Amino acid sequence: MAIEPIRTIVVDDDHNSGNATIAILKKFPAVTVTGYIDNSPELMSKLPELDVELLFLDIEMPYNNGMNVASIIKKKYPKIEIIFCTGHAYFAADCYDFEPVDFITKPINEARITRAIERAQRKLRNNARELLEGKKTESKSKKIGLSIEDGYKIIDVNSILYIEKKARKVYIHTNSGKSFVAKYNLTQLEEILAPHNFFRCHQSFIVPISKIRYVKNNEFGKTYSIMLKECYEEIPLSRGKHAEIKEKLEAHGIKFV
Repeated sequence: MAIEPIRTIVVDDDHNSGNATIAILKKFPAVTVTGYIDNSPELMSKLPELDVELLFLDIEMPYNNGMNVASIIKKKYPKIEIIFCTGHAYFAADCYDFEPVDFITKPINEARITRAIERAQRKLRNNARELLEGKKTESKSKKIGLSIEDGYKIIDVNSILYIEKKARKVYIHTNSGKSFVAKYNLTQLEEILAPHNFFRCHQSFIVPISKIRYVKNNEFGKTYSIMLKECYEEIPLSRGKHAEIKEKLEAHGIKFV
């Protein structure tokens, strides 16, 4: 059985950029562009009557930026999926609060759109299957976009083992065995990851509370370290953080040893 193309609208106040996106999308049989809108008020006024599944949504627009628009769409039209487009990668972390299909930095190229469309197809199929099965269409993973040393990376926060500052670089260590050099300092990452229950346990380390197995007392209680699931490294715990982490762990049913 043939799969219907994804009904798509491009929203971009820059006509050159919007037309370039449409020109690339026309090369993909999996997508049909049903409209082009160059401002957010027009988009919001027309959405109730539009039969659309996917938006290529610019972030920097007059009147109402793409993130504000996305927050409204996710509440009023949860079946519509979003791919953010922007010339600035630093918007990525904020955008992933809206669980978009993807985040693409301009200038957009064909290879990058190929990956985005493949993600959109998978997500729309999953949504349809969950709807048929009577399940809530909510994401099981929480993904964020981060600027890293060699570009930009979408990371599932559940895959992060710990974050470490070593020398002058900040490393994000994941359960796949790969590590990425982040283009943020630890304080910035602490703020980005705080909603996902990460904890700054030491001046050089951030850990996910859900991955803590236990806290060790070393040298007769003079020093402490954290043992993590899926990880053999001992993560140092600052003495000044001891009471705070104990309170957080007990709230999660984890006890000290």
